[in-house]
Amino acid sequence: MATLLLLALPFLAAAVLAIPQPCLLRHRVDAASAWLVLAIALSLPWQDAAAIPLLRQDQAGALAAILVALAAVAVRSAPGRAKPSGDRILGQVMLGGMLLAAVANHPVLTAAALALTVAVALARDLPAGWYRVPLCGAGLGLVLFGSILPPSPVAAGCAVLGLATLVAALPVLLPLLPLLALRFAGPELTAIGIGATLACAAGLLRRQARASTLKLVTFGQAGVVGMAFGLGTTEAVFAGAVLLILLVLCQAACLLARVGGLAAPLAAASMAGLPPFGLFPGLALTVIATARYSPWLLVPLLPGAAALGWAVIVRLPTPGIAPNDRWSPAWLPLAAALLVGLFMPASCADWLRALAVEAGALAAQVRAVAAQVRG
Repeated sequence: MATLLLLALPFLAAAVLAIPQPCLLRHRVDAASAWLVLAIALSLPWQDAAAIPLLRQDQAGALAAILVALAAVAVRSAPGRAKPSGDRILGQVMLGGMLLAAVANHPVLTAAALALTVAVALARDLPAGWYRVPLCGAGLGLVLFGSILPPSPVAAGCAVLGLATLVAALPVLLPLLPLLALRFAGPELTAIGIGATLACAAGLLRRQARASTLKLVTFGQAGVVGMAFGLGTTEAVFAGAVLLILLVLCQAACLLARVGGLAAPLAAASMAGLPPFGLFPGLALTVIATARYSPWLLVPLLPGAAALGWAVIVRLPTPGIAPNDRWSPAWLPLAAALLVGLFMPASCADWLRALAVEAGALAAQVRAVAAQVRG
């Protein structure tokens, strides 16, 4: 029932927001829905629920739902101007679509949920975002094509490339799509992940503007996550899951930090992977897992990760003490990232290891089926 409530809540909130009401009440309904979704998502790993047709009850689906809900709370807590009522309604529908894609257990249902999410995200950005429509259409087509084909390198490559295209077109999908790509773990995911990291690093070394730095660094670090997931080993998937959690938390901190405050440079530095804060524990685990799997993969990984970190360091904003900066909401995800990276509770670590074991077994099964198809 928790999963069904998780899926129904955003659409119920969208229906409530469609009723004429004061702007302050709309804001509270929008924020309350995101917080309730986060609370329900956090309860999923600890529930022994009965199987529901077409819905997955595994650790990967629960983690994807948690990260999607966490990103939704961060977006609604970020400082900025008041949003129009239509934008809040579309935001709730998009949240519902992402949650459905996270827990869907059928490729067609997953593709339909992604199509709903992408359509709503594009509708919020029109007419300025018309250029994204062909890119998103191609990405959705590749995901659907790769999902309905029998397991093979072509199917995995199409699905992973489609997911990467969607992330590039719509960064809001970042908390969701790496875990969907985990279903296609293999050399295709590793190659695309390394390629994305190196491409983003090259783009950052050529550009001097700070405006696109955070976006390119986020994509590059997501490429490291994809590379780790693609290796398919228990250790690599565990490292990738930790890195993905830290990436979403650090991205939320950057979104919540006030301009000119002390939290802003610390949030930006957390994206660089400077030890011991931010992404560093996840990157260290990924490097160790990669070295044990294939040391040759460190040849592109280490320079790419170093270039991403250096690009952030040379563009760090000037620190300062803004009014009420000590109460900045950015301190919460920064503290959570420190807890996850260095002081993760044993129960949470065991849960992530169970996710890694499950994903590794699935990857081995998919590779065996693909070998039979090729034979």
